[in-house]
Amino acid sequence: MAHPPTPISPPLKDELDIVIPTIRNLDFLEMWRPFFQPYHLIIVQDGDPTKTIRVPDGFDYELYNRNDINRILGPKASCISFKDSACRCFGFLVSKKKYVFTIDDDCFVSSFIFHFSLFFSVFID
Repeated sequence: MAHPPTPISPPLKDELDIVIPTIRNLDFLEMWRPFFQPYHLIIVQDGDPTKTIRVPDGFDYELYNRNDINRILGPKASCISFKDSACRCFGFLVSKKKYVFTIDDDCFVSSFIFHFSLFFSVFID
């Protein structure tokens, strides 16, 4: 008699945060969804803190900007640079997980891997 497949838990699910420094909407996360959705995202907005950053629905995330960093760190906020995506350091600081993975907002999944994962996911569900 066949047994139903056992769901596979994502590796390091409770031990990993993903930090993303950004200046733009995070539409690029749609192509990373099969890989990143199970994880907690820490998004650190670079640049103008009054600009709204859109995150696709379905992701577990915290969004910080320069105003949040100033409020949280007070006079020590100047240690977090907002040049060359160095604001990701704040994401490392606020993470409570054992491991932190970081990715830039202009990194895209290889089209081969993306299409393969979509094809393969049909057979896993």
